[in-house]
Amino acid sequence: MTTLIFFLVETVLVIVLAGLTFTFFHYFRRLPAESLPEDELPNVTVLVPARNEESKIGRCLESLARQNYPRYEVIAIDDRSADRTGAIIQEIAARNPHVKYVRGTDTPPGWIGKCNALVSGVNYAKGEWYLFTDADTCHTPESLRYAVTYAQRNSADLISFMPVQELGSFWERVVMPVLLGSFLCGDPLNTINEHTNDRAYAYGQYILIRKSVYEACGGHASVHDQILDDISFARVVKSHGFHILSADGRLLYKVRMYTDLVSLWQGWTKNLFALIECRLLYLLTVIVLLNAAIVGPFISIFYVASLWQAGDISSQTCFLTSLLGFQITLLCAWYGRTAEHYTGVDLRHALLLPLGSLTVTVLYLHSAWLILSGKKVSWKGRRYTVHSDKAIDGQETPETTDLSGADAPPPSAVLDPALVKATSKKD
Repeated sequence: MTTLIFFLVETVLVIVLAGLTFTFFHYFRRLPAESLPEDELPNVTVLVPARNEESKIGRCLESLARQNYPRYEVIAIDDRSADRTGAIIQEIAARNPHVKYVRGTDTPPGWIGKCNALVSGVNYAKGEWYLFTDADTCHTPESLRYAVTYAQRNSADLISFMPVQELGSFWERVVMPVLLGSFLCGDPLNTINEHTNDRAYAYGQYILIRKSVYEACGGHASVHDQILDDISFARVVKSHGFHILSADGRLLYKVRMYTDLVSLWQGWTKNLFALIECRLLYLLTVIVLLNAAIVGPFISIFYVASLWQAGDISSQTCFLTSLLGFQITLLCAWYGRTAEHYTGVDLRHALLLPLGSLTVTVLYLHSAWLILSGKKVSWKGRRYTVHSDKAIDGQETPETTDLSGADAPPPSAVLDPALVKATSKKD
């Protein structure tokens, strides 16, 4: 009887995991391949902060330089990189009139580096809309056209888009499907898109916002100390009464967040506990759901196999086998549905789910320990202490080698801080 109860509970949890995910995608907004007439498309400024992204920034900027859009500019901010990021930006800016290079300023104490870089970049922006995107993204030629059209037609003040995730290495394929799949359970009804609902978040790799709204909410300075700057900023915007949306961004762009276990581990442990509001109850819920619904069925395979091998062909064994078959089928359906937003995986990689669930469990626990114990989290050469309110209280930044002066571009490709400040005061 105990075994039967275990199998029944396990089945219910698999149904819960799959049901929440299928519900999310049922209500998820789908982006049509539509465009406004060119004379109705507003001027857009794309802002790309980049720190130590020499392996990714070139692809990102080249894709942005090829946009099928009438009026736009790309401002790439070198956030005090210690590698060739700055030089690569300058080289691309020298041959692409849409791209401008900005050398970021030192990050003040108590500020997240990315927020400081974006505040620096916005000083140069001329667009009516701002697009904040990351250096690890790659955009389709119609990205701006489709995104702006959708935002305008849906009267959005801020809209963000879920990307296609590129998974290339073994650990990306192990961890990311479980981790990203679990996030979808947090808002299955997509209540973020309800203007009367307080829930707010954003996919930080692609946030499109009206300039007037950005300024009215205080810009990134309003969330300068928040480790989850994208989610925090979406909450600020919605709290001011503006209309925010999220939608499917598969037509717009793809992203490869991490390429190895070290960067993946540092990237997620710095903010994973914060993503569940730094609450131990939520932590326990996530760990139990993932391991019971994902690891449990794979363990049960060995138990059921041992029954058949021992010659137990009782009605209970047949019933347990049927339950297990249902669980595995549902897990495969869950994996297949979420995998529509990944490249580099197929149904065979579902065999990695148990390892992924256990690894994600350790990630959550490590992230919680770093925050609750007051230990510093590390990211791109910077170290932060993150508190349970998701704010940082300081930063340690090692000295960097300034490589941005190499292969200096012509003056037209560089934005002069003194000139911009003078122009701003005049305006």
